[in-house]
Amino acid sequence: MANKTKTKKTRTAAILAVMLLIVLLIWVLGWLVMRGMQEKQNRVMNISQPVSPESLIPRSTYAYENFVWEDDRVTYEDDNWKTVTGIDVSSFQGDVDWDLVAQDGIEFAIIRLGFRGYGNGALREDEYFRQNLEGAMEAGLDVGIYFFSQAISVDEAREEAAFVMGLLDGVELQHPIYYDWEPIHFDAARTDGLPGDVVTANARAFCETVEAGGYEAGIYFNQHDIYNVIELSKLTDFPLWYAQYNERPDMIYDFWCWQYTDGGDVEGVYTAADLSILFVPKE
Repeated sequence: MANKTKTKKTRTAAILAVMLLIVLLIWVLGWLVMRGMQEKQNRVMNISQPVSPESLIPRSTYAYENFVWEDDRVTYEDDNWKTVTGIDVSSFQGDVDWDLVAQDGIEFAIIRLGFRGYGNGALREDEYFRQNLEGAMEAGLDVGIYFFSQAISVDEAREEAAFVMGLLDGVELQHPIYYDWEPIHFDAARTDGLPGDVVTANARAFCETVEAGGYEAGIYFNQHDIYNVIELSKLTDFPLWYAQYNERPDMIYDFWCWQYTDGGDVEGVYTAADLSILFVPKE
C-alpha cells in the first residue's frame, strides 16, 4: 500500500513538473513572438532601438487617429489636448509679411536668432532675426527662439546660450529658446563624429544656462537623432520640439511640439515654410 502511495505521489510530481515546463515554454514563445513583432515594426519604421533607457522617458499618449489633415495643415484634438499651428523662420525665408502670416491661421513663430558656423565655429546673428522678431510680435503672434548649434563642448554650448540671451536683452518670449543641433551632411563639419553623450551634455548645458538667465529652454531634434544619437533620458526636463515629416507622428516618447513638414504654404512667406503644431492642454 505504501509503494502505491509513493508511486502516485511520484506520478503527481512528474505531471506538475511537465505542466510547469509547458507554461514556461508558452511564456518564452510568447516573449519571442512579441520581440519579433517589435523588431519587425522597427524595421518598417526604419529606426534602431532607442539609446535611452525607456523606463526614464515619458511615453506619448496622443491617439494616432486624432491627427486630421486639411490641405497642408494638420490638427489634433482629444479630451485633454488641442493644437495650435506655427512656423519657424530664418534668413532662408527672406522678407516675411507677418500680418499675412497671422491672417493665414498661424498663431506662433519660432525664429532663428543665430547659429555657430559648422566650419570655423564662429557665432553669428541671423541677419533677419530682429526684423522677424519685431514683425511677429507686432502681428500678435506668440514667439519663441531657436539657435543652430555646432558646439563641440559644454563650454561652447554655454557660450551659445549667453550669446542668445545677450541679443535678446530681456525681450519677453511666450515660447522656449530651443537648442537646435543637427549633423551636417553636405560638407565636412567640426561636429563630424561627435559622440552622442557629448551632444546630450551640450544640449543640457545650453538649456540650463538659458534657464539660469530667466528664460524657458527647449530642445529640437529629428526622430532619427532622438532614437540613435542623444540620450533623451537626460533631457526630459526640457520641452521637446521634434521633426518628422510624416502623415502622423509615430514617436514613442512624449513631445511638446511636432514639426511635420518643410514644404508648407503660408501667406506672407515666399518660400516653402516649416510648419509645426503645439499641443495645448484644454482648460
